Amino acid sequence: MMKLFSRSPRRNGDHSMQKAIMRGCVIAVLLLWCAPAWCGSDEAPDRSVRPFERFGRGLTNIITSPLELPAQMYNRAAYQQEHDSNPFAVLGGFFEGIPMGVVYFGWRLGAGCFDVITFPFQRFDESIIDPEYVTFSYTSLIKD
Repeated sequence: MMKLFSRSPRRNGDHSMQKAIMRGCVIAVLLLWCAPAWCGSDEAPDRSVRPFERFGRGLTNIITSPLELPAQMYNRAAYQQEHDSNPFAVLGGFFEGIPMGVVYFGWRLGAGCFDVITFPFQRFDESIIDPEYVTFSYTSLIKD
């Protein structure tokens, strides 16, 4: 009697073929996911930020997000020094910058992650944090 469906033990070549197919599928999905970024023209009039600039902005914000703590402490102290005659106002501004730095750290980290994840999509063009990068100048933070 002949068996129609016999199971033969798998060979090593079968596993390597499956791995190669899976790798190909993963590469194809990644290429399709990034396709909108590559299709964008450098001279597109309706886009102010190109996708890979957005990706770079996101990576920069993720890496520099811990600098928000000292940046906010400095910015608040400098602002108080310029706008208040009390010498202890600088110290108050310094301590005021600590919780602000913690909040801005999380905000900048989240904005960087958002930019890195959504860089291939045209609709997410603008930065969700202002200023776009860490700055040690309080004039760009405080608008009178």
